[in-house]
Amino acid sequence: MRKLLLLIEAFFLQSCSSSRTQVPSLDVFGSYFPAWLISLATGIVLTVIAVALGRLIDIRPSGFWGFLLSVSLILIFSISVWFWFFAR
Repeated sequence: MRKLLLLIEAFFLQSCSSSRTQVPSLDVFGSYFPAWLISLATGIVLTVIAVALGRLIDIRPSGFWGFLLSVSLILIFSISVWFWFFAR
């Protein structure tokens, strides 16, 4: 039983020390930032712009639907930025 558990553990931990894959990070002012953080920040900024444009043309969902729309737009924009710039 112990050997079986070690075999399963080795299978799941084999990717932790792989030198073939690199962590997606960017050098920003000498410090490495994860790419997902940059994608999330861009998604939030694009959502703020989209909500402002929606208010200009009088689209104002309120309550739960407004919250759901904002979260959905953040996800859509963040994932789109991730695939557009960082997915290889």
